[in-house]
Amino acid sequence: MSKKILIMAGGTGGHIFPALSISNELKKRGAKLEWLGGNNSMESELVPVHGIKFHGVYTSGIRGKKIITLIKAIFLLAYGLIQTTLVFIRFRPNMVIGMGGYTSGIGGLIAKIFFVPLFIHEQNTVPGSTNKLLSKISTSCFQAFDNSFDKSVNALTTGNPILFEPINKKAPSEIRNLLVLGGSLGAKKINETIPHISTSLDIWHQTGKNHFEEVKNFYKNSHHSKAKIEPFIENMAEAYAWADIVICRAGAMTVSELIATKTIGILIPFPYAIDNHQTLNAEYLSKNEAGILIKESNFSPEIVDKEISQLNFEKINRMIKNLDLLKVQHPEQLIADCLLS
Repeated sequence: MSKKILIMAGGTGGHIFPALSISNELKKRGAKLEWLGGNNSMESELVPVHGIKFHGVYTSGIRGKKIITLIKAIFLLAYGLIQTTLVFIRFRPNMVIGMGGYTSGIGGLIAKIFFVPLFIHEQNTVPGSTNKLLSKISTSCFQAFDNSFDKSVNALTTGNPILFEPINKKAPSEIRNLLVLGGSLGAKKINETIPHISTSLDIWHQTGKNHFEEVKNFYKNSHHSKAKIEPFIENMAEAYAWADIVICRAGAMTVSELIATKTIGILIPFPYAIDNHQTLNAEYLSKNEAGILIKESNFSPEIVDKEISQLNFEKINRMIKNLDLLKVQHPEQLIADCLLS
């Protein structure tokens, strides 16, 4: 009999995309899946496209809220609790896996009440509030990076599942191709800076849909006028295979993609990320000599030129070898093995 598994993930692509990768692997193995996420959210549009029944519930963050907004958030969470309970009663899952976020938190607590085995996966180097709480009551914990959870949790390091199959490539002898990723929504500081670097490179720049026209104008006034500029890159496997180096934020999935594709990254963490998790993600690579960390306050065309000029053949190969040492093979298969064993 097929196992019934409830996936709990939403809010950001960092939660959703690894959950979709796990879901694809579980479906291959015959598991029956349903998904718990937020109403009118990114996941409410993405999940049904992958052929998974989606349950949208009311959620709301409560950190840093003003008193009136906080009261409203509490009512929404209470309603979401009732909705989530009904999902459990109707679907009767054999187990649940949560990826963090408020929906995952509510679902994890209901799973405990109903004695349903609870598994959680943490994508960042530092656990979010929800996963910190759920780690105390979960059946088992997965972490993308070593030592994210306290050692008492006894978490299994699985890496972050990604949605594409990396294309094998040789280590470059020098840096020629620069891939710029500001994230799907763009990164203003990155978009403003890269068109003005002096190093002669072929550039492929993902701007984010809201910044496309602005960035096009930046490049028109630079000596990189032949740069390939797109609001969103569909084929990320192709983009990483092409790139000798990537300039990007330091979200968990981006860091994991750099590791999976063995691509050197210059990481500019978003300085206002919750719990400073992007800086900690970037430090995971920089401390292992597998990436370059630049604070946004120090980020400039001159700094980029300097860092690229220092990437000689020896340093490139050393960093790529270090990336390979950090790689976990097929995270989605490893997680599916644990869930279905």
